[in-house]
Formats: sequence, C-alpha cells, structure tokens
Amino acid sequence: MSKTLSITATKREGFGKGPSRRLRRANLIPIVTYGHGFDTSSMTIKAEDSERAFHHSGIVEIVCDDNDKKTTVLKTVQRHPISNKILHLDFQEVRRDEIVSTMVPIVSVGEPAGTRQGGQLEQVMLEIEVKSLPMDIPEVITADVSALELDETLYVRDLVFPEGVSSDAGEDQAVFNVRAPRVQEEAEPEEAEAEAAEGEEAHAEHHAEKADSE
Repeated sequence: MSKTLSITATKREGFGKGPSRRLRRANLIPIVTYGHGFDTSSMTIKAEDSERAFHHSGIVEIVCDDNDKKTTVLKTVQRHPISNKILHLDFQEVRRDEIVSTMVPIVSVGEPAGTRQGGQLEQVMLEIEVKSLPMDIPEVITADVSALELDETLYVRDLVFPEGVSSDAGEDQAVFNVRAPRVQEEAEPEEAEAEAAEGEEAHAEHHAEKADSE
C-alpha cells in the first residue's frame, strides 16, 4: 500500500488571473481542498511539491501554515497544454475510516508471449479508479501480461486487486493488448497542428483562470 506524502501549504490571499500568474512566477501553485463536512480552503504549495503530489497515489497530508493538518487525496490536476506545467490542483479532504475513490496507475509485469511473434504491447488504460479506505490505496495496480499472445487482450476482469481494494470499472474494458506493429500514419500539416495547440492552450488557461477565481 502507498505511504502518506506530507507537503506544506500556505493560505492564499490573492485571487484572479493576475495574482495567479504572479504565484506561478514565484514557483507556487494554487490549490483547493474540499470535502463533505469540511470547509473549502484555498492555499498554495511549492511547484516541486505539486509534482510530487501528482506522482503519488494515496494519502496526501497537507500541513497548513497554522499547523492544521488535512488528510486528502488528489482529485483534479490542470496542466498547461504546451509546457505541461501544473497550473492548479484540487484535493478532496477525507476521513481515514471512510471508503474513498481515487485514480491509480496501472503497470505491466512480464514480457508478453506475443512479442516473440513480432507483436507490440499496447496499454489501453493507463489508470483505473479504485475504492478503498484511504490508508489501503495502492501505489499501482499491476497486471501480469506474460501470457498474452498476439492479438490477445487483457481486460479489467483479469486484474487482481489487493485485499480491501475494488473497482467499479467495466469488466469488459481493455487494459492491455498485443498487436502487430502499425504502419506509421502520415503526419498532419504543420498549420493544423499549430491551430490545435493554440486552441488547447486557450482552453486550459480558461479553466485555470476559472478555478483560480473560485
């Protein structure tokens, strides 16, 4: 099971587009904590701690500047579409004796039998939502793919969850498959890629500004 990650946070004073940009230039990331029965809090954490929280599956203990401690799980991450830098994080405050839902990465174990026939392992599902007590949240869900032959698929129903952990994901959803190598598709025109990138950047900034103003 995963260990608790502890990070420090400072109460946030300024809101809106301008203050949020100044925070990020100062290497600080806006965050919000919320939860049933808990007050919503707006704070900031160091950018490096935001990356640590993003790569951590399980409990994140947020130590506030007034020495209050919040037991949370990461729920939402907003990233810049071009730089991939984290713009905003949402944490759900939880009780240690209540079942919570959270996303956990899926990793493969073993070498598929189909690769010896020229196949390639493809990961269709990168993470899965699981339910458990906060302290039982696994760091990853492992999937043994060694028995997969060419053109075979491993499904959610084939996954083995640790004791006390379950998932409501559809059992017929594909997680991994072994396929023959695909022919590389012709690249899109550079103009279309540029327009798509600009659209994604504007979309992400709009959502980040909306979150920052709340």
